Amino acid sequence: MKAGIIAVAAMVGMGGLATEVRADTGNQMAENCRAFLKEKIPSDRYFNAGVCAGFVNGVTDTLVLARIASPETIAICIPREGFTMGQAAKVLLKYFDDHPESLHENASMLAIQAYKAAYPCK
Repeated sequence: MKAGIIAVAAMVGMGGLATEVRADTGNQMAENCRAFLKEKIPSDRYFNAGVCAGFVNGVTDTLVLARIASPETIAICIPREGFTMGQAAKVLLKYFDDHPESLHENASMLAIQAYKAAYPCK
């Protein structure tokens, strides 16, 4: 019982933290990925860095699986070997830096555009 109360209290306490770190737009994700790519991540940016890592991992895994399931409709070929989350974050940040006019748009849609530009199927 005591462990359950502690777990609920921890989740409630983290709720405020989670709402402070958003990743809906390119602007927000760029901030998170800049934290992720720092050589030494400041302790107050761990959560931001984790949001970026989870985001790029989720997007790239989804694109790989979608390509396997429907190769004729998915024109993005993420490398299967040697591809790292750091590389994925760098590709995303380069796209953000090259397209500042789009940073207010949905981060997921921008990520798809970034990986499509970087990894077209040949």
